[in-house]
Amino acid sequence: MSGSNKQRNRQERINSLGIQKPRLVQWWQESDKADFMIRMGLAVIAAITLLAACQTWRPQFAYRKQDILSHNLISRVTFEVKNDEQTKALQDRKAREQLAFYSNRSKPLYDLQAALRERLFLILAVPSFEEIKPEEQEALAEFKLREDAISDQVPSSDRTPSKRLLEIKQVFESDPKLESFKRALEIAFQPNYRLGLIQNLEHSTEQGSTAMIRVYQDGNPEDIEFVEMQNARIAEAAPGLEKRIKEEFRTKFPSEGNQEVAMMICDWLVERLPEYQTLSYDEDRSLKASETAAAAVKPVMTTYRTGVDTLAEAGQPLGDEQLVLLRKEWSALIEQMSWTDRAARVVAYAGMIIALYLLCGSYIFFVDDRSLLQDRGKLAKLLAIIVCTVVLGHFASADQWRGELVPLVLASILTSVVYGRELALLLMAATSVSMTLLLGEGLPQLVMMAAAFTSCTLLLGRIRTRTHLFYVGATSAVLTILTVVGVGIVTGMTLSDVDSAGLTPQFQVPRFDTVVLTLFRDAFWSGFCIVVSATAMTGLLPLVEKVFGVQTDLSLLELGDASHPLLRRIDQRAPGTYNHSINVASIAEAAADAIGANGLLVRVGAYFHDIGKMFKPEYFVENQSEGVNQHDSLQPAMSTLVIIAHVKDGADLARSHHLPEPIIDFILQHHGTTLVEYFYKEASRRSEDNPDIETVNDQDFRYPGPKPQTLEAAVMMLADAVESASRTLIDPTPARIQGLVDAIAEKKMTDGQFDECGLTFQQLATIRHSLLKSLTAIYHARVKYPGQQTA
Repeated sequence: MSGSNKQRNRQERINSLGIQKPRLVQWWQESDKADFMIRMGLAVIAAITLLAACQTWRPQFAYRKQDILSHNLISRVTFEVKNDEQTKALQDRKAREQLAFYSNRSKPLYDLQAALRERLFLILAVPSFEEIKPEEQEALAEFKLREDAISDQVPSSDRTPSKRLLEIKQVFESDPKLESFKRALEIAFQPNYRLGLIQNLEHSTEQGSTAMIRVYQDGNPEDIEFVEMQNARIAEAAPGLEKRIKEEFRTKFPSEGNQEVAMMICDWLVERLPEYQTLSYDEDRSLKASETAAAAVKPVMTTYRTGVDTLAEAGQPLGDEQLVLLRKEWSALIEQMSWTDRAARVVAYAGMIIALYLLCGSYIFFVDDRSLLQDRGKLAKLLAIIVCTVVLGHFASADQWRGELVPLVLASILTSVVYGRELALLLMAATSVSMTLLLGEGLPQLVMMAAAFTSCTLLLGRIRTRTHLFYVGATSAVLTILTVVGVGIVTGMTLSDVDSAGLTPQFQVPRFDTVVLTLFRDAFWSGFCIVVSATAMTGLLPLVEKVFGVQTDLSLLELGDASHPLLRRIDQRAPGTYNHSINVASIAEAAADAIGANGLLVRVGAYFHDIGKMFKPEYFVENQSEGVNQHDSLQPAMSTLVIIAHVKDGADLARSHHLPEPIIDFILQHHGTTLVEYFYKEASRRSEDNPDIETVNDQDFRYPGPKPQTLEAAVMMLADAVESASRTLIDPTPARIQGLVDAIAEKKMTDGQFDECGLTFQQLATIRHSLLKSLTAIYHARVKYPGQQTA
């Protein structure tokens, strides 16, 4: 306890010396540490988002289609690439080698045998050849011997129909019901039931092998048998069938002439077999088998060796084939990177982001509006703009789009509208550097980005028409096209170089026509992206104004329309106040323009700055008539409350009608924390006359503020005060007006009303001169006509 007291006493003694602490220590002790950590967290999150979204742990693929290389690209790593042509050839060969699937239905063969037996029954029913009927004769005619099957020793008389009828009846005399014949056929057809029969294959050589097929019985697709075509093609299988039928006839019908009858039976069957083929091509199953076989083929790989094989040649536009090789090499390079290499890249990019943070942050804090860093909401929006621009640019830069200029141009216009040209140029410069490094681009790309955002930012100016952004985009596009062409020509002229010996060129100069075509294509595409982006921003302006609380001239002109409900209402309820607002708008706009502030914003703000007087218009002198003053019946303090209330009432009314924040700021700041002098002096007089009344405190008679925060609000305060006071001048000569303006300006400055808006003495002098000029024009002397009475 005593040690703690001693330490505290020492610190108090040191502090009593009044030695100023270092600024950093003093700031840390006085700052809101929780808020500071939150803002630091936002910056860290933004940085991590950039590092992650842009995949900074790996090098970027920096080549695009139709790019022209200045030198040959040699493989940096050994890698393999699939040879599509050879792989496709091997797959096609495997697919052709696959055996096609055929479904086998045995029923047609049974139907054929049944038809044969019917014809034989018809013949066997003939008593004799003399009694044969036409249909029986027709059936008999179907059974005849082929000329090549008849030997020379067979007499001609044995070839007659009557002889064939007799032979058939003799052979089947022992089998009138043809039961043995049926069994003989079944035995002879047994291999054909299993293997199937077909006239010609239904698949081509591209769809599978024609020497062998896979056959499965209909209804049982898993029971597959490999069949050689010589056993299934009717023309080749028929001799085997004939042989088996003859053998069966030899054993089951031993009578004379059995072989001749067997030959007739075989000829009858073979002639009709094509109509009763049993095999049908299964296209779906065969195609699936071919695809499976092709898919099982291992790709044929081509190896590219480090430092040996050329991936792309100089002077030639990069095509799809070269890009595939370069991407494969890039992927192999990434795979071979160690985790330390990846970490080093992330750290390097993080260092770049920190450096840009420090650069932009220092400028904002020491030169621009430091509230952008101190306000969490504003800081979050600023970081969001940068992060979205870089991330969208990263994804839009893909070879099929090449649209990295689109988010950059949108961001340059956005930041110019929200933060002004100076800060926008710095922010976009940092963004362009980040995008160039993160995309792995070179100096030409950086120059193109710089030309685009610089021209858009500098040409933007005041957006007073809906076509303004289109003209800005078109002009910027022309400038960027010229820049891209110029940079391309300059860099193209340096493509040829000679080695130290002066013998062989290290680089190859591309053909002129190829360079020109590629150069102008890229240049005009860049211009097109800029025009599209600038035009699209026209539709996004209302959203920008809503999110960032800013106003463009276009929206201000719409807001300043005299038909606005609030302006029409104040004209009806407080015509004196409305007239006062119009006059203030006129003189304030000229003064704001004189110092380079936004005169249109001041004019529109002046229209609305006193709308709070609509609630009690009769309490304000400009609306009073016939000498009636409502304040005569009130105490000075109460009158002061009524007068001051118009500020808060006006702000509430503006919010209810969704007026933008800059207009509401004018309403709140146009009186600052000034003193309501008339009622303060009246209260002081009454206090002096009556000792029983408490001493008057001037803080009770001041507006709540805040003081003007912008140059526009300061101009509004002066113009409002000067215009009101000028009405009290009996003879408003220029000298008297100047004295009034100087006195009011001096009083406001002495009262500290301009301490927070950054107004300089030079700007104050310019404002005073402008107000004097405007009021002198208003109250200029007029010629008195004859017979006109003096006022």
